[in-house]
Amino acid sequence: MAGIAGGVALKSRSSSKRPIKRLQAVQLPKSLKEVDLDKLIEAGRKVRSIGEQVGDVADTAQKTHKKHS
Repeated sequence: MAGIAGGVALKSRSSSKRPIKRLQAVQLPKSLKEVDLDKLIEAGRKVRSIGEQVGDVADTAQKTHKKHS
C-alpha cells in the first residue's frame, strides 16, 4: 500500500502543484477493501515465527563454525 501511495504521490507531483488535493481523490481498489485483517495479522505472526527460527539456526551455525575454526 505504501508503494502505491508513493507512486501516486510522485506522479501527481509532476502533474500538479497541489498533490494533496489529488491524493484525496484516490480510492482503494475494491479488492483491498475486503482484506481480512485477522488473517493478515495471523500470517504476519507466522512469518515472524519462521524468521526467528531461521535466525536461531543461523546463529547456532555461526557459533559452531567459530568453535571449529
